[in-house]
Amino acid sequence: MVSYTLDNGETLHAQAPDTFYLPPGEMRAGLNVGDFAKLVFRITHEAGENVERMWVIVQARQGAGYLGTLDNQPYCTQALAPGLQVAFGPEHVIQILRGD
Repeated sequence: MVSYTLDNGETLHAQAPDTFYLPPGEMRAGLNVGDFAKLVFRITHEAGENVERMWVIVQARQGAGYLGTLDNQPYCTQALAPGLQVAFGPEHVIQILRGD
């Protein structure tokens, strides 16, 4: 069985502030439908665990967070695929591309 969790980008930035860039909090909290957010996926699968940075397209706001769809195919497994629904918060976002 394949599962995933999302790493907290704020924690990663706090651990290495000089080398792990993070967009400002107001940008991460102000995503719009159609924007792309890069998230850190920690994927557990039959062969072990892999960490991959992948893009998610914002589909909707969900409370203080977002609902999006995966826009990448992970290298480590075919069990997760583009179109997968992903719920995430501003704390998970490590990079932003505006959908304009």
